[in-house]
Amino acid sequence: MNSKIEFDSEFCNVKYIEKDNIVFLTWKKFCCLDDYRKPTMFALELMKQYPNSNFVVDARNGFEDDKADVEWGFSFLLPEMAKTDCKYVVFIMNEVKEIEEEMDMWTKEFEKYFVVKKVENYSEAVEFILRKCV
Repeated sequence: MNSKIEFDSEFCNVKYIEKDNIVFLTWKKFCCLDDYRKPTMFALELMKQYPNSNFVVDARNGFEDDKADVEWGFSFLLPEMAKTDCKYVVFIMNEVKEIEEEMDMWTKEFEKYFVVKKVENYSEAVEFILRKCV
């Protein structure tokens, strides 16, 4: 693992995928506070470091949030991400009804700053971004 382009914990993996110019965050299981904020801040730093990179979030293993993390995400993280030159945010999701409301809330908030799409796998995320960038 290259610590400059990848963060890995029991909760999350974040890495920069150079060939696709994507910051890719994969949630492994529920986490909160520092376990949630460290990887998302790492993703933010990668977005700043790699011009015109886009953000893909794999939420297939669940996407639940602590109320304090939602408030932090909406008031700090997303406005900071909006200061980067990222244009597209893609969520990889299964059809999971339990997290649908949570994802709709995050999607609406991300849409204030980015073009947002939900897909079923990473290759669909890349295809969507490539189509938009031509």
